[in-house]
Amino acid sequence: MTLLRKNLTNIASLACIQGANAVLPIFIFPYVLHLFGSAKYADLVVSEAISLIILAIVLFSFEVNGVSRVVSSYSRGGIALASHVYCEIFFSRVLIWLACLGCVLLSGLFLQTQFFFSLLCWMLVPLSFIFQSTYFYQSIENNLPVAIVTLISRLMCCLAVFFLLSPETPVYVVPLIVGGCYLAGGIASSIYLRKVLGLQYVSVSFARLWECLLEGKEIFSGNIAVVLFRDSNLLVLSLFSVSPVAIASYSVVEKFIKAFQALIRPLNQFFFTRTIHALRDEVVPRPAALVKVMKLTWIQLLVLATILSGFIILWLLFNDYFEFLRSYPNKNLMAGLFLLMSIGVFFGVANFMLGTAGLNNLNSKKYYAAILIVTGVTSVSICLTLTSLWGVYGAATSFVLGELILFALIVTKYLKS
Repeated sequence: MTLLRKNLTNIASLACIQGANAVLPIFIFPYVLHLFGSAKYADLVVSEAISLIILAIVLFSFEVNGVSRVVSSYSRGGIALASHVYCEIFFSRVLIWLACLGCVLLSGLFLQTQFFFSLLCWMLVPLSFIFQSTYFYQSIENNLPVAIVTLISRLMCCLAVFFLLSPETPVYVVPLIVGGCYLAGGIASSIYLRKVLGLQYVSVSFARLWECLLEGKEIFSGNIAVVLFRDSNLLVLSLFSVSPVAIASYSVVEKFIKAFQALIRPLNQFFFTRTIHALRDEVVPRPAALVKVMKLTWIQLLVLATILSGFIILWLLFNDYFEFLRSYPNKNLMAGLFLLMSIGVFFGVANFMLGTAGLNNLNSKKYYAAILIVTGVTSVSICLTLTSLWGVYGAATSFVLGELILFALIVTKYLKS
């Protein structure tokens, strides 16, 4: 019973973390769109899209191989040995963030002032994730403290946005508020690790940091490829000079899709460690390994289908009931985009379990990184083509096709081995 209670607490805590991170955008961004208007809002979300790419670069590969390393070190030497892994990851990420910050500062010579200030303020978000170190709490299966900190910081952010913004507020104030609240939560999380859990900060040589980066290069390459087909569509839309109204509509839908993904991510993270244990006796991808991973995947897909059904029912019941929803601009366009893009979320769950959790632990990191790059490049090419033909629906279709292509390539590896 104690183990069951611990598992349920960890799942609930992970759900709280993902929920807080997901719910914040679906409250803030539609409100900011309503407050600022499409043109001003479009600049905000394009700068945010760039910051998401920077976040993926800063996180590097450590959300995946960092978990495995901490699990191993913590089981062998407790918090003392795990502290060494933590510091290697922490300082590696700080170096990457500083390099990205330098690039952003240089870009200020060529960017419009308000856009540059927005991008600069968005840099606080990747910095906050460095300090928060959610992967470490996940690895030691003690997610409750970071869940509480995350929830409080996101609530502070929502309140600040709703009470401090006005239509005349400069656009960069939004990422300044979001980044500041996120960073406060991240620092609080790092203080808890140090003061309560006994984490020790140790020096790490530059040579060792470089080794850590090389060890995760395949996973990192894959992560960047994932960003290409999941987070670059807004940039493609802006390249084609799609109307600010269409960009704004797609951006709001993208936030809801990410919230939809976040609802299932706690189960992803919970079953991630279970997958590592289930594949302990497997060496390479093969049909038997596919069956083992899918046993841990079906329940997640069923939960996802249940959540989507609930969303549809609530929309049908209340989309004309509340004044805010009844008068919200382009709501039918947004509803259509959401239904289309939600198909990709189902494939995304399977791809995480079979690819990130599966292939990375079956001596197939290079293959997985390669197919992620192929998928990313293919998806961007498809997005460029379809966006020129169908606008935002083309971008939404390319999102689904990217996940579908990746799923086919992953399953092929299991069946061919």
